[in-house]
Amino acid sequence: MNTPTHTLLALAALSKRGDRKRNLAVLIGSLIPDAALFLWAPYQYLVNDVSGTEMWETLYFGPTMQNLIAWFNSIPIYALLAIIGFAAREKTWGKLLLFFALAALIHMATDLPVHAEDAYRHFWPLTDWRFYSPLSYWDVDHHSRWVSLFEIALAFGCIALLWKRFPKLWVKIVLGLSSLFYIALLAAFVIFR
Repeated sequence: MNTPTHTLLALAALSKRGDRKRNLAVLIGSLIPDAALFLWAPYQYLVNDVSGTEMWETLYFGPTMQNLIAWFNSIPIYALLAIIGFAAREKTWGKLLLFFALAALIHMATDLPVHAEDAYRHFWPLTDWRFYSPLSYWDVDHHSRWVSLFEIALAFGCIALLWKRFPKLWVKIVLGLSSLFYIALLAAFVIFR
């Protein structure tokens, strides 16, 4: 799934009007599983002058990147953080840790079924096992057309829910821009697939 969809879904499931700290924890938690990619890819391109093909077809599948992905996408690690946060939920840091971890777990729960050849080790460090899904969010050989349509519909549902939940103008502007992103995805889907 695309990162913005993970964020919209986590915010739709866990955000609360008037609770900025909680909402920020949810936002960060929804982004953290992809943080390694967001830092690694520009570094490879800008600093190491690596081509996109080499980056995504060779280096991405190398042990360094796969280990980073395992750290950032470990269900056991975030489950442990959620348990700690739940145990300390009466304290502000505990509540924030809980919502951070739950948002990351939502991210992973929606990544797990849509990674085929590029499956992650979601249960690391307990095991190196990977679930190679028959579905992919990007690979047409693994039904990405249908996954993309589902993802776009899910995103618009989350946008509608968040639109109602948060009356602030700046939130509506961000949601409107998000809608434009998904309209562009839908247009690309119709034109290029």
